[in-house]
Amino acid sequence: MTARRRSASWSGSSAAPCDRSGGARPGERAGGEDGRARRRWPFGAGAAVRLPVAAWAVGAWACTLPVAMALPGLAGDAAGPFTLRGTMLPLVAGALLLAAALAAGLWRASDALVAASAGLFASWTALVMRAALHGTPFGFNGLYGDMARMTAMATRYGVTAFSSDGIVAGVPSEYPLLYPWLVGRTAALTGVPAWRLLGDAEVLVTSATVVAAFLLWRRLVPPGLALVLALAGLAVFHDPWKAFEVLALAVTVPWLLAAFAGPPRGRLHWLPAGVIGGLILLTYHGYLIYSAAGIAALVAIGWHGAPDRRAHLAHAGRTAGLAALIASPYLVPYGAALLSGGQVVADHFGAWAIALNPFPFLRPSFAGLLQLAGLAGLVWYRRAAWWAPPLTALVLGTYFYRLSCAVRYLLTGHTGMIHHAAVMTDALLVLAGVLTAARALPGLGRRLRAVPPRGLGALGLACAAAWTGATCYEAWMPGSAGRAAVRAAGTSPVARAHAEPAPDGRRDFPRALPGQGRFPVEQVRAAVESRLGRGARPRTLAYDERLFSYLPWRGYIAVDRTAALTPTRWDDRFAALRALAASGDAAAFARRSAATPFGPIDVFVLRNENAGRVWTWRPLHHKPAVRFTPLNFTPDRWDVTRAGRETVVAVRRAGR
Repeated sequence: MTARRRSASWSGSSAAPCDRSGGARPGERAGGEDGRARRRWPFGAGAAVRLPVAAWAVGAWACTLPVAMALPGLAGDAAGPFTLRGTMLPLVAGALLLAAALAAGLWRASDALVAASAGLFASWTALVMRAALHGTPFGFNGLYGDMARMTAMATRYGVTAFSSDGIVAGVPSEYPLLYPWLVGRTAALTGVPAWRLLGDAEVLVTSATVVAAFLLWRRLVPPGLALVLALAGLAVFHDPWKAFEVLALAVTVPWLLAAFAGPPRGRLHWLPAGVIGGLILLTYHGYLIYSAAGIAALVAIGWHGAPDRRAHLAHAGRTAGLAALIASPYLVPYGAALLSGGQVVADHFGAWAIALNPFPFLRPSFAGLLQLAGLAGLVWYRRAAWWAPPLTALVLGTYFYRLSCAVRYLLTGHTGMIHHAAVMTDALLVLAGVLTAARALPGLGRRLRAVPPRGLGALGLACAAAWTGATCYEAWMPGSAGRAAVRAAGTSPVARAHAEPAPDGRRDFPRALPGQGRFPVEQVRAAVESRLGRGARPRTLAYDERLFSYLPWRGYIAVDRTAALTPTRWDDRFAALRALAASGDAAAFARRSAATPFGPIDVFVLRNENAGRVWTWRPLHHKPAVRFTPLNFTPDRWDVTRAGRETVVAVRRAGR
């Protein structure tokens, strides 16, 4: 009996919120209604400690995070991510933490130790990511693809606190703004450029995901099971360059269950539920869209079984209304922009991931096995476990979205970002697998009349931490072959972080790695500010979006059509640009460029081609290129400067 009771908080074998309650009724926590159980410090002489579980998790994370962030830098260049010593640093630290936590759990398991382990694991993930980025000022993926645009958004919010597109200033953002807004406002307060802060933001938010997910799951299940669920979610999706999406996925599922399902402790009050929902909308609302049909079914299921159906609908309405109110600084400008007209072009990007096997539970992997168990559990426990019906609704909701968008893609070419919805399907099935195992294994043990050995729960938690830790380590670090492996691959997110050139075009992080072509940001800045003054933010047409990652200039149009946001009306801007390039003489070109349908273009940053006979702006994922005649940029109307061999900068003269 003693062994079983000691491992209860680790195994989560009971369906009740806390199975250390002795004679407590289901749904009632031991230690009273204030949620504070009497626990003993696992490393001391038995002094009583009265702290909420959340305090242990947050406290352990807050105390160890600064050490994790600083340790790779203190180790010096000899411990860089492309050295054997640097590769071993997070491995050894993780092994020591795992051994210490396992030893403490075998000695005396407690809810406090489980919560502290969540905080320690979160700090260890920060150590791995910080070690991977040691030696580069950039975040994962450098300024490649979406990261150039995310950095541009952060740079934009360094000069404005209101919703704005990262490139086309003055247009509300279609992308949820909280993550880049926080980075940008931090840059404005500290004076550190936003592009230098984004790497640390990725580390902090991805690390915080573990603690946030644990705290939300903790309200639904025992602490040990809550930690396993938080770890399993991170094992499914852990891309730090999409840290805001990682956080959103980790908290969306337990939030939906707590706010709209029927957990043993009752639904989360509409006030905190609405606040959390609003923050999700501001961070990344995609998972709410991908599972919208499932969410509607979840609310309907709750309504059908509620003793007071009117109260159930009122709770859902208040939660949704408060969430929308909190997200209104983003939703209202975006909605107004859509009402005035917009063009959906971003989901014309044909990611091959949408054609992958839609049944992840058939993959020959541990995750696939867990997902298969989750699928079986959703069917088997559909009437016996409170979590089975709502998770089933969400899984079917994501499949409904994927199927409807696949049909739409065949008819119109719009993907609806199906590949992002697949991530949620994967996560839901893995979480269902964990919950199925937590319910089925104790019952199987009772049928076999097997007495679980002391410390079995602690060992299970250690295995979950090892699985998630190994998965993240392999994804974030360069690899055991070091520099040679990255040079051969060349496309890994950590390789791009180290290969990204500095703003002045130099590549020092380190030089031996392949990377994107150089873009002379500092030379372009100098050419423009020498004519328009320091701190000028002109309306600019640039052939490389990295310009806007570094400088908060007002762009005219995004380069990548399949990444342009709906309110910017990319196709209309592109048509106006082609008409401008066709201007027959210098006077007409100067006049039309000063009064396009979307405002003036004061600075042209174009690519010099054909030995200077043509200057081009070449869009990505669209044709044709826009070709400008150099003769239209006459000296009486434009100041023209060469920034390297490939870049031409033309600045409009005052009054022209």
